[in-house]
Amino acid sequence: MYCQPFEFRKIVDSTVTMLNLYIEEKALRLVVDLDDAIPRFIIGDELRLTQVITNFLTNAVKFTPHGGQIMFSAKRLCCDGAAENVMLIEIADTGIGISKEQQTRLFSAFEQAEAGTTRKFGGTGLGLAISKRIVEAMGGEISIESELGKGAKFIFTVRFEIGDRETGDICCAADGQTASFAGYRLLVVDDVDINREIVVALLGPTGIEVECAINGQDAVTIFGKEPEQYDIILMDLQMPVMDGLVATRHIRALDNKWSKQIPIIAMTANVFKEDIDLCIQTGMNDHLGKPLKFERLIEKLKMHLPNPRG
Repeated sequence: MYCQPFEFRKIVDSTVTMLNLYIEEKALRLVVDLDDAIPRFIIGDELRLTQVITNFLTNAVKFTPHGGQIMFSAKRLCCDGAAENVMLIEIADTGIGISKEQQTRLFSAFEQAEAGTTRKFGGTGLGLAISKRIVEAMGGEISIESELGKGAKFIFTVRFEIGDRETGDICCAADGQTASFAGYRLLVVDDVDINREIVVALLGPTGIEVECAINGQDAVTIFGKEPEQYDIILMDLQMPVMDGLVATRHIRALDNKWSKQIPIIAMTANVFKEDIDLCIQTGMNDHLGKPLKFERLIEKLKMHLPNPRG
């Protein structure tokens, strides 16, 4: 785990802002309740905590019907009247719910609630297994309360230290300039609509042309038709039909020179060392953790595209 001081409220605000378009489209009511006892600055793994929160909120938006409600709450736990450095986070929705039988395997790797749910709502739910690993690595526990047709509540705890920096300069200040990637073409491969649209929105100001594929097989087909038209690929790992690792192997095996050279960057919530090593061994050049951070995305594009301007 990589620990540094950060503002918890800011990562909640940024996640909500990222999903706000989809919340508005479904006319959902989102209620956010943050305990005043949570310190302004806490020390922990900001990226991985953001990944867990984003995963649960994204699922809540995805599986809650039009006009429903989502409740996000975070509070600092107390023991014998004294505040502990443990935060309890709950994300509750009025969505489709999860049966008791489905709950028993929900946090297992390579399991999901049911295939029909994936076809109707998109995504596979595999992010829940990753979230469980992250929460446990942060010294916490995770659980679910749900009934089929009556919504779901995901509950988890995380341990933290109190930050001693009372200034807002924790993150490196941006230079006020946006890199220009005009003239370049990017292929984004992800099975979740929201994830693809976030990449398109983030990169809009850079001028790069973005094309999307909805799974690995789709990516191999699109790239195989005109490989020289693409300069870089962002590849999700866990997708139906064909996952990102298999798709990368297929692309590298295509009978043209550029398929062996094009930069392929894994775009995944799997940020543990063994997952990153597997990406590189498969033929990928680099990786980006989800949820994507604009600065990191720009950094990777500058690193792997020749002579970008900015």
